[in-house]
Amino acid sequence: MNKKIPIVGGAVILVIIVTTIYFVQTGSKINTISETTSNVTNDFNQTAMLERGDKAMGFNQSKIHHHFMATSTGGEIMIMSTNMSDTQTINEIRTHVKDIEYEFSQGNFTKPFYIHAQIVPGTNIMTSKNDLIQYSIKDVEGGSVLILTTNDTELLGAIQQFMNFQSSQHMNH
Repeated sequence: MNKKIPIVGGAVILVIIVTTIYFVQTGSKINTISETTSNVTNDFNQTAMLERGDKAMGFNQSKIHHHFMATSTGGEIMIMSTNMSDTQTINEIRTHVKDIEYEFSQGNFTKPFYIHAQIVPGTNIMTSKNDLIQYSIKDVEGGSVLILTTNDTELLGAIQQFMNFQSSQHMNH
């Protein structure tokens, strides 16, 4: 029996449970799964996404810029403060990047699911093959970069899909 099927199924169920708990605890209205996973081209609302980002990331999204870059070996998530002297936001960014490094390395993509109000492309494969992704963090002036690398071809495509989706959603942010 393939052991990955129950693991992936369990991870998906865990994401749904954690997201449901988050919505209930924050008093937010939770939509049905079909509404929550709506097509981004039809129902995308960047303002609502940024408001959810404020909650999930723990800092004001208007004070930062996201850059999601697909690379030949995986991808990079760069988060920078818009004000290079705002040490509080820079420290919050660095803490957040460490948090997502840990969560992603565990196959936990709950935050992207919550922020985008849908399953983010690539995360199913990234969850099932999370042990084949190497993560590293590089602090840069004004923020931090999370670097994802892999040698697995299927996983590389999933990471690049994840980065391209994120980049399209966080355009001009």
